[in-house]
Amino acid sequence: MLQGPNGNRIRHFPALALIAILTGGWQAPLPPVQSQLPTAEEINSILQELSSITGFQIRKQLPFSSITRQQVNEYLKQQIQRSVKPDEIRAEEITLKKFGFVAADFDLKQTTIDLLTEQAAAFYDFRRKKLFISDWATANMRDVALIHELAHALADQNFPIEKFTTKGPDNSESSMAREAVVEGQASWLMIEVGARRSGRTLADPETARQLLSNDGEAQSTEYPVFDKAPLYLRRTLTFPYDDGEKFQQAVFLHDGKQAFARVFHDPPISTAQITHPDRYFVHASLASPDLPKPIRHAKPFVSGAMGELETGILLEQYLDAETAHTLGPKLKGADYRVDETKGDHRMMLVYASEWNDPDAAAQYFEAYQRVLRGKWKSLDVTLSSGDHFSGKSEDGYFNVTRAGNTVLSEEGFEQPL
Repeated sequence: MLQGPNGNRIRHFPALALIAILTGGWQAPLPPVQSQLPTAEEINSILQELSSITGFQIRKQLPFSSITRQQVNEYLKQQIQRSVKPDEIRAEEITLKKFGFVAADFDLKQTTIDLLTEQAAAFYDFRRKKLFISDWATANMRDVALIHELAHALADQNFPIEKFTTKGPDNSESSMAREAVVEGQASWLMIEVGARRSGRTLADPETARQLLSNDGEAQSTEYPVFDKAPLYLRRTLTFPYDDGEKFQQAVFLHDGKQAFARVFHDPPISTAQITHPDRYFVHASLASPDLPKPIRHAKPFVSGAMGELETGILLEQYLDAETAHTLGPKLKGADYRVDETKGDHRMMLVYASEWNDPDAAAQYFEAYQRVLRGKWKSLDVTLSSGDHFSGKSEDGYFNVTRAGNTVLSEEGFEQPL
């Protein structure tokens, strides 16, 4: 979502590619039998299956070991400490709060660690090139996770994943799209391997309809931390898996076996391209509307892009899922910046979105007023017209305007704009 206060990229959490077993499996649930470490022969057999589907080469033996829940928790803390600076976490957290995605007392770092610790049945460490399998996962969780993580390992031997996820345009839309390539392909392969073992394939439309239609979030009731997490975290955590596997399916149907390498050679650039693969095939661009300069005595603290995914989350959170579904795809692109005053360190949000046409912009102008009324406890409106909405809240003075295809919102200012 963000560009950091020191110009550094702030990638979406999770910082590691850990599997969240939220997308459903290709087999019926098994009794909760504690799992055991797989054998090297079992791992090699699965890698061979994956290689035959993707055409990726198996270049080396894969080391693996078990890991406890406490070790996963400590591992996550160490990785976040290594890969994400404290000021970057703070910037992400402040931005989520300014948009109203999370509550004022929300702790992003701890919630992320708790979420991933709860859900990590297995994970592949892209830095160590090693597979870790949890010692508490049930047999069915381990089997599903093993295929997913071995798909990561195989892809990593052909297209170094750590480099892939940090290359490309320096914005969160590109970062999330690349994460959806990595997780979506592994999720798709997890399902395809299971389908082939039962004599089916996702190349068959009916099989694809049955196996790719699962609603991951609806199946998450066994994960209490996930269930209580803000909608933003739930959606951004599941998006790379659920939408990513459907994107991989679309590219597979379009390109056949070449699809698995194509998404690494020619990655999507936005969440809209993941959700609407037709935009990926024509290389649809992402609009970047201009933002006004910071006011006097203020400087940019953090900036970033708001794509279809995050815009849809905002609409669903404060309006409804139907509005998110119908209006979100009409977004051409959005940028924002949080400015900080030098004296009292006031944080002010400047946010512009560009839409397909004036009618869509007008719809969002009306919808965003409802967002503001929902995220603030008090709202004193001083002006409300077809293209201008302004007033004051507990966050400060705000001003929302619409001009043609663009909606601009300026929020949290000490003085009226």
